[in-house]
Amino acid sequence: MAKQQTFADKANKLGKKSDLVVMCPDTNQETKIISVRIVDTIKTDKGTFKFLDRNMKVYESTYKPYKP
Repeated sequence: MAKQQTFADKANKLGKKSDLVVMCPDTNQETKIISVRIVDTIKTDKGTFKFLDRNMKVYESTYKPYKP
């Protein structure tokens, strides 16, 4: 029977893949690309609120969206 992979092992494995270093167009310095979760609230016609969840990649230095 194979060894079960722990949560820490999975997190370390995913963390190694996301170390992408690029030049930030605003600061002209090398910066990492990080993944963040953005939650926007949208008011509907009925007056209730709806939440829009999305994951985005952003520059670590300015937190502006990354466009490859």
